[in-house]
Amino acid sequence: MNSLGIYFGIKDINLVETSGNKILNNIRLPHPKLEIPELEEKVPTDVKIMALLKDAFRSYRINAGEATFCISGQDLVIRTFEIPLLPQSELRGGVNFEAKKYIPFKLEDLDYDFQVFFNKKNKTSLVLFVGIKKEILANYVSFAKQLNLKINALEYSAFSVLRFLKLSGFPDAGVIASLCFDLNNEDETNFTVFENGFSLFSRDFDFAGEPAGFEQTAESDLMQKQDKLKNEIRTSFDYYNRKFPDKEVKNIFVVSDKESHQWLKSFFAELSIPARFVETQKVLGKTTSYSSILVKSFAAALFKSAPLKIKINLVGSRLKAARAAAAVGNPFVLLEGIKVDLKYIFLGVVVCIAVFGHGLMRTQVTQQELAAIKNKRVKIISVPTSGNFQELSTASSNYKKKIAALDNLVKNQMYVTPLLNTIPRALPKGVWLESFNLSQTKDVPLELVLNGGVYLGVGDQEFESVNIFLKNLKRDPVFSGYFKEIAIGFIDRRDVQGKNIAVFKITCKNFSEKK
Repeated sequence: MNSLGIYFGIKDINLVETSGNKILNNIRLPHPKLEIPELEEKVPTDVKIMALLKDAFRSYRINAGEATFCISGQDLVIRTFEIPLLPQSELRGGVNFEAKKYIPFKLEDLDYDFQVFFNKKNKTSLVLFVGIKKEILANYVSFAKQLNLKINALEYSAFSVLRFLKLSGFPDAGVIASLCFDLNNEDETNFTVFENGFSLFSRDFDFAGEPAGFEQTAESDLMQKQDKLKNEIRTSFDYYNRKFPDKEVKNIFVVSDKESHQWLKSFFAELSIPARFVETQKVLGKTTSYSSILVKSFAAALFKSAPLKIKINLVGSRLKAARAAAAVGNPFVLLEGIKVDLKYIFLGVVVCIAVFGHGLMRTQVTQQELAAIKNKRVKIISVPTSGNFQELSTASSNYKKKIAALDNLVKNQMYVTPLLNTIPRALPKGVWLESFNLSQTKDVPLELVLNGGVYLGVGDQEFESVNIFLKNLKRDPVFSGYFKEIAIGFIDRRDVQGKNIAVFKITCKNFSEKK
């Protein structure tokens, strides 16, 4: 299924339709803030936008069922601030209280969402707050409705840039900055700092409105834009460093045209910030030329393919707010539109009565069984029923000591099964056991004596087999964990039914206390 991303920029609207990571359609439309001769001057801007979008859908045969809208920073309120740790039930109220200090609008005029990041260092919550005026959001929702589109998300353009970095294979671990700009188009420049994919700081600016000057040339215009960009980057870093003095930026990832790479390298070298430049054509395709509006709309189209750690849902927050407002003074608002059928109500009542009756019957049976068990309890003579609390406490303490002693005997006893299980595995070919003796006293540590024989027909090989058996016991982690000293007690030869066999004794001592 094809994906669609629409970027609403400051001077252009860009639509990108993709199949996988391949661009099928890249449609650039002039923003209706510019005059459209075919329409009257009194026509509202949102109507002009709708006309442009419908015409583009019809001309390029776009029939996508859903889309991601990428929004420029001028339509959004983005703030990051710290709050104390709060329970989940009090979190929204705490965020609302703190947000009022940082936004220039009434909170009631915004649809907003937020995400909380726990700061382990100072044990506070870092809040990413994103809001949009209700009438602006209503316009975007109206666009989607008239185009028969489902909105995946309304995404801040700087977050789309972060997705483009992810598609380029750049890591988001640690504290990093991103810079996306286009000196050849009048689009906003995004400067953002992220920590492990979470936005700490963002700032947007553009190059519109620059004075032309006397005898302005293309070269001097470009130099003015470069100088302004450098000044804005310095200002952005100053703001960020004052706000987060303990979070040093380790890298800055730059999304721009290739012509800007050389002078930016020397500029970032002066700032002592390592800079890495994105090869945009590797992501967008070799035949495409760079533009920041293409980068943002392309990244928005791949909203589902490359998810971010930032989970801001402005459309969802709008629906929640609408439900909450409708529920005020009407607690049964959630039941509106539900048809009532008496047959199902009667059936539900019967089921509830049956379940309650069955539970009551089971409870009575359980109570009878409990009473029978109580009657069978052993009467403890040593604990008088008329005893006071002190006597009962003393008796309880004595019983606990006895139980602890029994537990100690059980826990500290030696389980010989895993120990003896290792012996057959350690026996080489031709070696057997005739007897073993396991003993322990207060004065003598645990001792295991193994008596056995070996017959191979060659005396030297028989003695060597005994040594191999000894080495195998020492190498076994279970056996050597119990016994610290494993040695041959003696090795000799003996006649058995006309065969000269070797007999031996191996002594194992020194049981480990912690075992």
